[in-house]
Amino acid sequence: MQRRTFLSTVAGTALGSKLVGTDAVGRVEAATTVPPLVFDSTASLLDASGGTLTDDTVAVWAESTATNTDADGNGDAVSYPSSTDIPLVAVDGGVVGIGCPLVAGGTDWQSGNEEFLLNVWDDLLGGSGTVYWDSGHGQYYDLSQVAKFEDYAESNGYLVKGTSDLVGNLSDADAAVVTSPSTAFTGSELDALSSFVAGGGVLFLHDQADYSDYDETANANAVADAVGAGFRFNDDQVTDATNNAGATYQPTTTNFDTSFDYFADRPGLELDKSKTYAAPVTEVLDGDTAKVEIDGTVESVRLLGIDTPEKSANQQYERTQEWEGIEDLTTLADYGQQATDYAKARLSNTTVDVVFDPEEPTRDTYGRVLAYLYYDGDGSGSRDTLYNREIVTDGYTRVYDSGLSRHDEFRAEEQAARDADLGLWSASDPSASSEIRNRTVDDLFFPAPATVRTDSGAVDTSRVPVSAESTASQTVYSGGQSYSGDLPLAALDTAASVAMVGSPFVDESYESGEGYAVDTSGYENFVFLTNLLDSLTDRTGDVYVDGGHGQFGADYALSVEDAAYYKRYLEGVGLGFEQVNDLDTTDLSGARAVLVTTPPEAFTQAELDALAAFRDAGGAVVLLGSGEVFSGPRDNLNAVASALGSDLRLNADSVTDASSNVNGDSSVPVTTAFDTSFSLFSAYSDTNDGGGDTGGSGDGVTVATVNYDAAGNDGSNLNDEYVVLDNTGTASADLTGWTLSDAADHVYTFPTFTLDAGATVTVHTGSGSDTATDLYWGNGSPLWNNGGDTATLSDASGAVVDEYTYPDGGDSGGDSGTGELAIAQIHEDAQGNDRDNMNDEYVVFENVGTAALDLTNWQVADAVGKTYTFPSFSLPEGAQVTLHTGSGSDTATDLYWSASGPVWNNGGDTVTVTDDSGTTVTSTTY
Repeated sequence: MQRRTFLSTVAGTALGSKLVGTDAVGRVEAATTVPPLVFDSTASLLDASGGTLTDDTVAVWAESTATNTDADGNGDAVSYPSSTDIPLVAVDGGVVGIGCPLVAGGTDWQSGNEEFLLNVWDDLLGGSGTVYWDSGHGQYYDLSQVAKFEDYAESNGYLVKGTSDLVGNLSDADAAVVTSPSTAFTGSELDALSSFVAGGGVLFLHDQADYSDYDETANANAVADAVGAGFRFNDDQVTDATNNAGATYQPTTTNFDTSFDYFADRPGLELDKSKTYAAPVTEVLDGDTAKVEIDGTVESVRLLGIDTPEKSANQQYERTQEWEGIEDLTTLADYGQQATDYAKARLSNTTVDVVFDPEEPTRDTYGRVLAYLYYDGDGSGSRDTLYNREIVTDGYTRVYDSGLSRHDEFRAEEQAARDADLGLWSASDPSASSEIRNRTVDDLFFPAPATVRTDSGAVDTSRVPVSAESTASQTVYSGGQSYSGDLPLAALDTAASVAMVGSPFVDESYESGEGYAVDTSGYENFVFLTNLLDSLTDRTGDVYVDGGHGQFGADYALSVEDAAYYKRYLEGVGLGFEQVNDLDTTDLSGARAVLVTTPPEAFTQAELDALAAFRDAGGAVVLLGSGEVFSGPRDNLNAVASALGSDLRLNADSVTDASSNVNGDSSVPVTTAFDTSFSLFSAYSDTNDGGGDTGGSGDGVTVATVNYDAAGNDGSNLNDEYVVLDNTGTASADLTGWTLSDAADHVYTFPTFTLDAGATVTVHTGSGSDTATDLYWGNGSPLWNNGGDTATLSDASGAVVDEYTYPDGGDSGGDSGTGELAIAQIHEDAQGNDRDNMNDEYVVFENVGTAALDLTNWQVADAVGKTYTFPSFSLPEGAQVTLHTGSGSDTATDLYWSASGPVWNNGGDTVTVTDDSGTTVTSTTY
């Protein structure tokens, strides 16, 4: 499913409202002021003469960070200077002008839109009356498009009627609503509206942005002129890169003139995201959509985090590019029906708990609720089975790559289902997928690009593989770097294993299959990007893309959902394309490169550290910017480059080309200005496959010795406990992905590493910086038992290469003993309802070492990154301590997490313990 036509909305954006209490139906009670308003695709307002509107008729302005543009390119927009706030709502007597529909079906009711508009109605109509909504002039936004608001207004004292004969109904009307009229009002109709307003009637005029010229501004302004309003609508679009609901064309604002009585908060349509709603299921539509009844209203629920195949009746909406290794529509339709049957078997005629995700909106653009559904899966009477996760686990869906907080957890479940060939994945064979578009790079196109610079100025041309054509021009913004010659669109920092491209140039919005006006499949963007990322690393593995910083829903950034065609290209050349939302808690060892597109939200230090560690282990990081972003997102992207030690930066500018472009659009330049000294322009071939192995298969690599007894106390001298490997063969050996383990199943996985013929490498137990001769396990306690153990060396397939067993000879070092923590028991399924009995959900830890173990500031984490930090605590030799999920008073045998809800998933999870330095001590997956 395409993001912007399916789930696009205010994803990942907090609208700023504070939940101060809930009534019986779970809606927010009145606070002081309505939450921020969202003006989706809005025009601005002008005065009656067509100049900027600055008088006291303005009730709402955009924030000072907003700008307005001539989005339809007709040259008829009036520009507002940066010193003047842009008006969005004006009221002149009984005539109200609003720059957008404001309450259409896709509105996120977490905003204050419906409360604000009803307040305006109440102020001008006295709290009741008959309102006619015009549909007789070719309007798209007729009454059917605002059904939720219609119900809301009628529940608050109004009678709202749609009409195709507005003038004929004015005698019965207290107010009339006119949205963008495609058909102009006749002279007699305008006279009738003028008389209606003069006689005390109220008229609401709603415009919309001029994007794609849908606004019909002239027709709307003819109405405003006829009724003598002191405002007109601008033929423009208002955008805001800083204050928005997930996209720049959805500006949010609290810039109100509070002398108008329009801004008191009141109960609205919003669902309370912090609340769980018990709801009967009234209908199951398919594997990822159901209808439920919430507080007397039947709501369609689009289930979060999943996308099941379309059934045969909806095959026109299916995209095979989203389904790795499955290209047959009939197969997908069959599994679409199976997913529907799966959902009906579990959800039909049941009551479910509807739960929201903190990183997702409550509704999509179609007004559907976005939620998790918990049901009673085992007949126990407790609704503690998460359907969304269960269908992933059983293999009947793919994970939907949004900003979901549980995305990486779900993705791990999907991978397990793939590995086991469960459900639809039994029909998946990515290795059989044919190559597409893999050829010599002839020309590239760059949607809405910026140039690349360095932190000190212009980037040297020796680092630039692609520039714009000489016909291109640059618009420089505040703080930007001006170029007098070639405009660099991509640059490399090979020392930092980082590249920067000034455009999200694999965005599927520019595919003809997604509705773009021309076919762009003849350009080689996919080939160039893949060669670029591969040139920075010798690692094998897949391509990961960051999706955890608001990229989903941002029109200048990409999630996997926005790049399905690039995903299919990678599949054809043998690479996967996977999204990661939690960089600091997800294992990145399976990636060769991470793509980061312009992030609306800043990275945390922990995330930057994780990305740097990935790069330090041989991975590449490629940053994709945009010329459509302002300082906030641009600064976030540049902060990633800085944290990686790279001097590359996304410039504060935009590049256009009136001569060389796609479809006559100067904002989508085309270029053949390549520096072919870079090896980036041939058809892609995975030269990293095999990691540079010059012929060795691992034959001759042996465990030469185990130094199990470090000098002094083993625990205080971990790097003097080590294993030496010797390559006795005649060729170098690629050890990437090999493992070294002890008899207790502690496992070390080799990074990207080649051991030359005749060379040795020492694997130390402790921490340090890897070199060609020394590697570091990073363990926080001793591994090799002084009394005897077995070192097992296995290759990347798991086959044993060599074993080294040393005898039980007793401890010859005379150390005083060390503590060693083990996970003795995981009790993930509490008796009854997990939420009601959280202290019966617990993990038992045991000190199996030979001395007391100080656990102060150690941490316990689950697979999705929930963490518990030990207080000041010491665990005696041989003792156990139980960590309960709920609350209580800590003792020597029982500790309490005080979590707000259950932590350990009944369907499977991973318990990971790290010491106070962040080193993993032990980890168990059930």
